[in-house]
Amino acid sequence: MKQVNMKEQLKLSFIYTATAAFTPIFQVLIQPVYEGSGRLDAVDFSHLAITELFTSLIFAFTLYGMGNAIARFYYDVEEGTPQYKKLISGIFSSILFRGLVAFFIAFLFRDYIGRLFNQPELQDFSSYGFACLVTGLGRAINTTAAALFRNEKKVLAFILVSMGLGVFRTGFQLIGLFFFDMSFIGYIQGSAIGTGIITLLILIYVFRKAGLSYDRKMMKPVNSFAFPLMQYSLIVWVLTYADKFLLERYPVDLGIYNTAVTFGAGIAIVLQGLQGANQPEVFRAMKGGITSNQSEIRMLSNSLLMQSMLIIIGAILPVMLYLTVLYETDVRLAANLISLVFARSILRTQFIVFSYPSYFLKKTRIFLYLNTVGTVVNIALNYILIPKYMFYGAIASGLIADLIMVAGIYWYQKRITEIKWNKMKLLYFPLGVVAFIVVADFIRVEAGISPYITSSFVTLFTFIGMVWLYRNEIMKVIKKARK
Repeated sequence: MKQVNMKEQLKLSFIYTATAAFTPIFQVLIQPVYEGSGRLDAVDFSHLAITELFTSLIFAFTLYGMGNAIARFYYDVEEGTPQYKKLISGIFSSILFRGLVAFFIAFLFRDYIGRLFNQPELQDFSSYGFACLVTGLGRAINTTAAALFRNEKKVLAFILVSMGLGVFRTGFQLIGLFFFDMSFIGYIQGSAIGTGIITLLILIYVFRKAGLSYDRKMMKPVNSFAFPLMQYSLIVWVLTYADKFLLERYPVDLGIYNTAVTFGAGIAIVLQGLQGANQPEVFRAMKGGITSNQSEIRMLSNSLLMQSMLIIIGAILPVMLYLTVLYETDVRLAANLISLVFARSILRTQFIVFSYPSYFLKKTRIFLYLNTVGTVVNIALNYILIPKYMFYGAIASGLIADLIMVAGIYWYQKRITEIKWNKMKLLYFPLGVVAFIVVADFIRVEAGISPYITSSFVTLFTFIGMVWLYRNEIMKVIKKARK
């Protein structure tokens, strides 16, 4: 098998990560523009949290795991052949069909959905719900197109799609807020228009290239592969938004918590870009033989976790400072939660690494089982802890659920492969960092210490540990960069 070009891999990682980071960073940069006196406050941010709840549900349902499916089945067909065109067209056509189904269901039950909420502004679902549908469907199309372009190594197309979405969505959000309605209504309707424009351009490109068709025979194994992933996505949606639904009756707390989670989601999107560059290389190594190419698989996995932790921990203090300096309302208190919220991304990156064998071997049903258990635990803990501990209860519930999922996927991959992972790098040290963050924040709350002090200790502990643990990889990168 051809050896992995580490320098090329790092170059692609940087490009994909920087591109994926553009939209969330852009979104964060403009938040202070519409937050403050006479603009949006913590209560308004709680409304945005609920609109994102609906948008993400539509995204999970319409995507149906097709981002992962197109990344996997791309390697089963030759690019440019009729089979390839049928695969691409079938995947995008199926997303559009599920979008129509979602619109129909939302229209039928629009009056009942609004009754789920306590805040009067959220009870009129028609005023914001269909904009959420457009945004969620567009996000599914964009995600699938980005996965296709990554695996085709069409870097320019990936950049145009990803950055175009960020510019149009953010631009129309501002137009909606300042020229239509300074509320969550103006925000979500602007988001729908901006996302819709990019989605339409993607669909024109795809269907001109691959035609408009749906081959049921070809799509049957694709749907079988993707169905557990869709179930997994819906369960992850519950894991992600059960806390926000239960916090909805406490608008200020939800607004503060959701702001911290929004920054965490921005980090997660950046990491998705990193994972997007890493995944094709891991799959290529696995295609040559998992057992015979263990060294390449381990190297790529170690590299992913190392780069991810650098981004996660390195972002904590700058994000806290950004919130403290530029925000005016209670929303700025989200700075106290950043280290805990970001810790979940460490666990999720571990989950991604240990999931690679299951994805490649098409053993995706395990995700349904793992996430069902995680969901039950998460909902139960949220129900018990949120009324007493508010957003701290939500954070604790998420961390425990994520930890259970990491333990489960690690145990399962040991059953289906014989990869000899470096446990200190991939398992023990990352978990130690998460534990350090939790203990440090507990001490902060009990002793009334500044969050900047505890977060500085977290950053120092992590970076010293990483320099020692990854010293060989760091030296290799430095040597290759000099060539």
